[in-house]
Amino acid sequence: MAMALEQKSDRHRMVSDSEVSRQLLRDGLERRVAGQLSVMVPVGVIAWLADNLPNTSTIWLLLGLQCIAQGAIAVTSQRLRKVLESKPFPRIRHNLWMFAEAAAGAIWAIILLYIGPIIGSSDAALTAWITILVSMTVSVLLAAPIAGIAFPLLGGFAAAVVTCALALGFPLSNFSSPALTFMIAGLFVIIKAINLQAHKSCRAQIEVVRLSERLEQELDRTSWLSRHDSLTGLLNSAAMKEHIATLAGRQIAVMLLDIDKFKAINDQFGHDRGDSVLHAVGHCLSETLANAAPEAIAARWGGEEFLVAIPQSTAIQPAAIAEQLRLAIAKLRDENWPTELTVTASFGVASGTAQAFSDLFKCADAAMYVAKAQGRNRVVCADSDTGADAGAEPIARVA
Repeated sequence: MAMALEQKSDRHRMVSDSEVSRQLLRDGLERRVAGQLSVMVPVGVIAWLADNLPNTSTIWLLLGLQCIAQGAIAVTSQRLRKVLESKPFPRIRHNLWMFAEAAAGAIWAIILLYIGPIIGSSDAALTAWITILVSMTVSVLLAAPIAGIAFPLLGGFAAAVVTCALALGFPLSNFSSPALTFMIAGLFVIIKAINLQAHKSCRAQIEVVRLSERLEQELDRTSWLSRHDSLTGLLNSAAMKEHIATLAGRQIAVMLLDIDKFKAINDQFGHDRGDSVLHAVGHCLSETLANAAPEAIAARWGGEEFLVAIPQSTAIQPAAIAEQLRLAIAKLRDENWPTELTVTASFGVASGTAQAFSDLFKCADAAMYVAKAQGRNRVVCADSDTGADAGAEPIARVA
């Protein structure tokens, strides 16, 4: 438990720029297909106006290329999404996606420049212009939190405008020149501002999530410590009593065991070695009971005393299980222990109903002291009105 908490706490560190960028990219990929649906609106509008625009076949060709570009965006973005968490980062797929975004922006620019000369004399041309400008603006602003999307999209648009207007001699009207210039320049500035704000917000969200996870871990740790002994990992006495209370009406066997001569172990080998013995015994109880009696619950009762509660069935023989535990403890060895350090335990066993736990405990405690008096490292089953173990012959009995 402690190791798991330590590993989790290692993740509570400063949020890096790459983590923020990847989170924004992940969010953008999840929204990109839905965002592409808005692109079909200007395509549909221009297709509807195509009969009133010059050289209809060229317009239809450009619209077809735009549809192909949007299809390429959908395919490349989804393929990138599937491998986004892989290492190293899938740079080729990312670049293909960015190229498709840039191509989509360039095609819009070519359509604008192609119909630009007739703005003012054709309502269809003006409507198409406004539709594309609005669509480009909306698309860029939606993609602005992720510069990797917005900049290629607007960059492709700007590159196509400059290339077609200057290198290819596409004419620009008095209306279109300032409109394109202000739109491109303004959007670049806005994209940068939105992107910076998005990075700050995303960083804050990641930090909040990490803080919430850390608080949840601390709550889990506190809850675990309130019910368990931190040294052995077993339940503590309060949690054991709560567990036994849930077994009301059922027959149970109670085993109380005490590590023999534990004070001498502490005095001779030191308290650190004593703690390691307690830890080893706790682990031994858990491991042995997991095989011998899976329903059994073990607890560190206090000091060097441990308590085991077993809901009884006809197949369970408490004395036999106690003997398995005694033998397992007697075999405990550790490479860090001195060769002269040996561990044994004395057991007292009592059986009865869960409601009579107080009486059962007294009987088991008395039986354990008899085991101590008889030479230690043995199991004693108690005779009591609460219900002695009827199915197993005790190793010794309280007189």
